[in-house]
Order: sequence, then C-alpha cells, then structure tokens
Amino acid sequence: MSTHLTDETIQAIILNPSEVLDCLWTETDVLIAGSGPVGATYACEILEKLPNMRVIMAEIGSQDSTVIGAHHKNAVKYQKDIDSFGHIITGALQPISISPADTHISTMGGDGWRPKPQDVLIFQGHNPNQKPENNLKASSVTRTVGGMATHWTCNCPTPHEEERVKNPIKWEILEGLLQRGRELLNIHENEYDESIRHRVVRSTLQKALGESNVKNMPLAVQRRTDNKRYVTWSGTNTVLGDVVTNPNFTLWAEHRLTKVYGHPFSNGVISGALVRNLNSDRDIFAVVVCCGAVGTPQVLFNSGIRPPALGHYLSEQSLAFCQIVLKREIIEYIETANEFKELVAAHRKKYPNDPLPIPFSDPEPQVMIPYSRDHPYHVQVHHDAFTYGDVGPRADARVVVDLRYFGKQDIQADNCVLFGSLAPLSDWLPGVTDIYGMPQPTFRVTRSNDDHARDQKMMAEMTRVASILGAFLPGSLPQFMEPGLALHITGTTRIGSKEKPEESVADDYSRVHGYENLWVGGNGCIPDSTACNPTLTSVAIAIRGAEAVVKYFTLLA
Repeated sequence: MSTHLTDETIQAIILNPSEVLDCLWTETDVLIAGSGPVGATYACEILEKLPNMRVIMAEIGSQDSTVIGAHHKNAVKYQKDIDSFGHIITGALQPISISPADTHISTMGGDGWRPKPQDVLIFQGHNPNQKPENNLKASSVTRTVGGMATHWTCNCPTPHEEERVKNPIKWEILEGLLQRGRELLNIHENEYDESIRHRVVRSTLQKALGESNVKNMPLAVQRRTDNKRYVTWSGTNTVLGDVVTNPNFTLWAEHRLTKVYGHPFSNGVISGALVRNLNSDRDIFAVVVCCGAVGTPQVLFNSGIRPPALGHYLSEQSLAFCQIVLKREIIEYIETANEFKELVAAHRKKYPNDPLPIPFSDPEPQVMIPYSRDHPYHVQVHHDAFTYGDVGPRADARVVVDLRYFGKQDIQADNCVLFGSLAPLSDWLPGVTDIYGMPQPTFRVTRSNDDHARDQKMMAEMTRVASILGAFLPGSLPQFMEPGLALHITGTTRIGSKEKPEESVADDYSRVHGYENLWVGGNGCIPDSTACNPTLTSVAIAIRGAEAVVKYFTLLA
C-alpha cells in the first residue's frame, strides 16, 4: 500500500529521518524513474536475479495502451497506412525548451488587444532564457508509459569502434552486454527479406556502393506467425516480459520523481525520494536507485546532486533527410524479374487496373548503410512514419523511399543543458520551472567547424545515394532537419572512469560518483559521439548497471 504524504509531512520526515527510517525500506527496495526500455531493463534484470526484491517503476506520463508500454505502431491500421502514424508521433512529443516567439501580428487590423512594443508575451511552457541560436529546437520528450519506445523506429545497430572510444566498459564485456540487449529488445535482421521493395532497394544500393557497405537494418521487430503481412514492434512490454506479473513489481503512472535525498548520517547513501502523484498533487516517500531517460540530469540537479559533468558533454546528432520516388527502371525490373513473378502475377490478377506491380501488402524496405571510418554517418533507407514531404495523391507511397542520414557531433564540455533554480514543487514559472514544475532545461549547444564540415559531406553523400534510387519527391528535397529532431541526445549523465570523476557523472556501472545506491540510466550515459541509434548501447549499459544493483543488495543481505 503506497503512503501518500503532504509536502509538510515530507519535510518533517527529511528533518527527522530516524523516526521513519524503517518504513523507508519497507516501502520499496528499488525505485526506477522512467518506463522506457532502459528502465524496463533494470526492472527485468533485477527481478530475474532477485525475484523477491520490491521494485516500483514511476512514470510521469499515463498508461495509454491495454499492454504496458506497447509500441503503438503494432495497431493494424498503422501497419496498413504507415504515413498516418506520423500524427501519433507528433502528438506524443513535447518540446523541452521553447524560445520566446515573435508576437507581433502585422496583419491584425481593428482595435484588438496587442502588446506594447517593449512587452514580451508569456506563453505557458516557453523559456525566456533560451537563445534560439543555442537551442535544440526540435528536441522533445515523450511522457507516457513506455516513453519513446511507444513510437521509436526500433533501429538497433551495433556501435562502430569509433563510437565507443570513451566508453569505460571494455569491449569484451560490452560485446556480451550488447548481445543480452539484443535478446531483451528482440532484435532481428531478416524480417523484411520477403519484401519486394526491400530487396530491390538493397540490391540497387549494393551494386552501386558495394555489398559490404549496404546491409539489412537490425530492428527490434518480429514478423507475426499468424499473419505475415504484419509485424510486432518491440516496446517496453517486450523488455519487461513476465516481470509485470511479479507481485513485487508495481507501476506508478502519472507520478513525477521530483528529487532524491541523501541519508543524513551516511555520506553517499540515498535514503529517500520525493515522488508526486500528478492526479492528486500529493507526495510519496520512497527509496530510489535508478533515474532514467531525458529528465535524469534534471532530477539530479533538483536533488542538489550536481557533479561538474552533469548536463555537460552533450552531443546530439545532425539529421539530413529526403524522400525519393523509385526510378522507372527499378519498377520495370519488379514487373519482369523471375524472383517476383508469382507475387506480381497474384497482384495483377486481384488488381488488374493498378499501374504498379507492387502488392499493396508488400512490406516497406529496411536497409542500412552502417557507420565506418570512411563513412562517418549512420544511414537508414526505408519508409517510416515521419513523413516531412507532401505524400498524397501525387505519389503512391509504395514507390516513396526515405533517406535519413545521422551525423555525429564533436564532444565539447561546454555543450550542455542547464537548469533553472530549485523547483518550488508546484506551478510553472517562466525560465524557472517547466510545465511539470521541475527546473527549466535550457540548451547551450553549438556545432564545431569540424561538425559543419562533416555535415556538408554528409549532405553531398545523401544526394548522391538518393540519385541512385530515384528522383526527389517535391516537398521532401534534401534538407537538414531542426537541431534535436534526431532525439538521440547523449552525454548529459555520461559514465566514465573513477580516476577522473570530474569528467563524468557515473562510473562504468552507471553508479553516480560518490553514492552507494544511486544509478542513472538512458542515452545520457553514453560518453561517446555517436551517429547510430543509441538504444541498444543504452540497454547494454543498463544491464551492467543492474548487475551492480543486484550485487549491492546481495552484499546488504
């Protein structure tokens, strides 16, 4: 039974912890903040080894599915019409830091109210301290059970050796952790091999770029056995598995981890946490071990835990994007190739008036051009829900292919996310707190000259590869997307060496420097500049962190 307390009671407990110290440990053994794949990894790994351990997972967002943390793209309607899923993604994302807007309405006539020239309108959620030139404008969070994994692309490549230079975990250990991560995320590489479009896109690029340079995309997905037209995308539910049936596991949706508290008599020991029930605006006192995902440095800052590296060494990928319409010769090849003869004939028989030979149920391509020394970008060639162009009656979605190029960013200690003052645990204050009452994040991020040079080469590379496949789709010409849209921020709670604690937030087990029982999780733990999708790496790091949690409680016992 959860204990709900008022702010005044919480403060009294903090001031007189000896009176309630026993009940802190009877409330829960482990508190995990965040319900994405990383938080789920901690829960799964801890309860697999210590099934009697009491674990509470607190999530600031709501539970929006009949399955805990399921990927929303598993719905048949979105698999029949992938472009319609883009609206789901857009609705799920909440921006982190919004610069003040230009509020002058030059076309408004009449005597409608308008601010004076020196006035600045205050919009809820906007951050008056955010300079547009240093912002990651498109950087957003998803506040729901399952987090970003309710709508992610599920792309899980293995990081190249240049993308793990600063990772303190030795490769022979990390390699095993990555493999365990693949198992938890249910990663496969061949689920789209029966797709016509997948095969022609892959073979076309392999002929032009070399077979070893173009591969199937490793995806956290599995084709359904009852109906192979559809797939099941992995989400938090995939990682949790049977954990949700363990009576010692509890999920608190719409609960905000506000801050953690150190033990008053033991340095480096976390003895409690303030968790707010957003429905009742009352607080719960519990033990915390792991804080995950984007808000981790925000929680540590609000807790007064502020190592020098907190929020710094931020790295975010640049993103170049375009869409093409497949070449006529590729479509003609599909029409006449023996390898597609039966599929095309069946389609023609059922839809004799369709000008395209591609079955309506043909899965989309899922091709990857991996990162390499000579090609320092991660490339996805597919067709997914984020459709930036005008795909409508002028272009059949079956012939549209997306190219997404992700570029890395040089690590600079000064690239950071800063926070407002200590949150008053209540309402939004411009530049001080966000709309959830936590310290307002403000980005201070710039790209280096080397970053710009790489991005220039990346754009040239994308246009060259796009021309191999087809013609640019009007409205989706080659372009750089808004900074932050990759949603792959790393480094803000980076793991590192105990010998140089000033350069990281946590050790190689994700344990926060100077604390016995506080761990961090999420993409922020990755200390390297990466171009590939970070989820698999973050899950691998979390598996190692969970090992340390298990060892910690084993030693206590």
